[in-house]
Amino acid sequence: MSISSPAALLAFLLPLFLLASCGPSTETIVVGGEARGPEITEEEDVAPEERDPRPTVLKIGESNRIQSMDPLFALNTATKRMIQLAYEGLVRFDHEDAIVPAAAHRWQISDDSLTWTFYLRRDLFFHDDESFAQGRGRRVNSRDVVRVFERMASRDVPSNAAELFMNTVQGFEPFYLEQREVYLSRDHQVTTISGLEATSDSTVAFRLLQPDRNFLAKLASPYAVLYPSEPFRFRDEGLHRHAVGTGPFRYESSIGDSIHVFLRHAHYYGRDERDRRLPLVSRLELMNVTDETRLFNHFQRGRLNAIVDAGPRTIDRIAGEEAGAEAGRETGGQDGVETGGETSAEASVVSNGADSFENFRLERLPNQDPVVLRYHARNRFGLDRSDAASVIRHATPERIALEWFDPSLTITFKEDDYTQSNIGRVFRRFGEDSEHRLVLAYNQDQLPRMLARVITESMDANLQRVMAQRRVFSSDIFLYLDYPQSVVPGTVHERHPEELMRIETDRYLLLDHTVEGIRTNSLSWWMDLRQVRHAESPRQPEALLDR
Repeated sequence: MSISSPAALLAFLLPLFLLASCGPSTETIVVGGEARGPEITEEEDVAPEERDPRPTVLKIGESNRIQSMDPLFALNTATKRMIQLAYEGLVRFDHEDAIVPAAAHRWQISDDSLTWTFYLRRDLFFHDDESFAQGRGRRVNSRDVVRVFERMASRDVPSNAAELFMNTVQGFEPFYLEQREVYLSRDHQVTTISGLEATSDSTVAFRLLQPDRNFLAKLASPYAVLYPSEPFRFRDEGLHRHAVGTGPFRYESSIGDSIHVFLRHAHYYGRDERDRRLPLVSRLELMNVTDETRLFNHFQRGRLNAIVDAGPRTIDRIAGEEAGAEAGRETGGQDGVETGGETSAEASVVSNGADSFENFRLERLPNQDPVVLRYHARNRFGLDRSDAASVIRHATPERIALEWFDPSLTITFKEDDYTQSNIGRVFRRFGEDSEHRLVLAYNQDQLPRMLARVITESMDANLQRVMAQRRVFSSDIFLYLDYPQSVVPGTVHERHPEELMRIETDRYLLLDHTVEGIRTNSLSWWMDLRQVRHAESPRQPEALLDR
């Protein structure tokens, strides 16, 4: 058929246009064999009367850097907290340390407590990401769970996750050893974890070696969260620089390694008591600044809404300002009325709950994890436990308190068994005329890093000493400051045979008055931002990225 004139062309196309316009207007995308509706927008998702409680941006300050967005590489508290925001496991903790459903909406336990069957949510989707077809996150299935546990055994990842399940899940240890010790894949004989099975598309079953009352807590750890396999094929760095999970916040972008931007996951299943879709925050910015003074200055200028794990100098500064303000109120009360109240800076900081100041509040948080200083018995210098005790003889509670303002900080154990001969041996090894330096290494968290500085400065001035961040406990390290972190609430850390000193301190959360609803629990790495909302009289912070 030939169409020779514009009028004839219009007559031909018009019925086709009308026919197309009569069809359905909603796009349906098939992902992983199941239909998924169109992207939910803010307007469709939130009723007009519910928009006001939702802050546009929440800005959180951390004194540690996020080292990787891959859950198996979460080695400090800042990284583990980020993992909790972008990812979820089969179950999770709540703010009261209880285990609640997450990716699995329910589970069953056999009569002998050895078989655990988990049923995945049907409304559980991975974040949108370029690694997926059409860039849309697909539905999570039970095979994703199996792949996550199999990857824990890979020789390319740290062993932290594997150690949680090594003596728990049947067949995990043989699979782990095969992956780690048999280097040629063609020689592998153990190709699966025998105690882990995807019994259907939405059901996964674990078979345990023996009953384990902490099994759910292990599944709720940052090391057992769910993620897809597609990013590892799409990006050389996998998840290291780009988180892809099922959590309430979806990774958007980063500025260097200091600012990480996350957006609200539009398909997150959670809802609050008013049936509003969670999270309430539409944009989250995590700012990492290792210098404590700079971090607090950002907070004071309104560039941050909160600082997680506020350091001792920050606490000291706040307490000093509050003490001055309190003294001023006592001497300058209006109409001859005394304001009264405690004037002690210490009292204002250590009272239970939240301490409200003029522009911010400081909340004291429990901390069940001690900082442990130990020596390396197999050091290459031939020095023993008593030699190590002589090195730290000046690190008394009083000396540490001069440098570390925190009323909760206590030394619960300190080795003091040394003699003058021990001091002499140490000086021969690390004195001014020696070619060796005493290395005090620390793990990658803020608390041991700061305490390492305080302990090092308390040592004899004419010792050659150096602080170093190390992950491996090598023979050139003489002292090591560790921060073992609990996976299970209520964990009591046993004393290490090489332990020299144990230091315990609370944690502190510093907040402004623009937001409410940041939740924490007894685990140092756990934080919930899903229900953060506006306070009654908000102070709008400056935008970190608007410059």
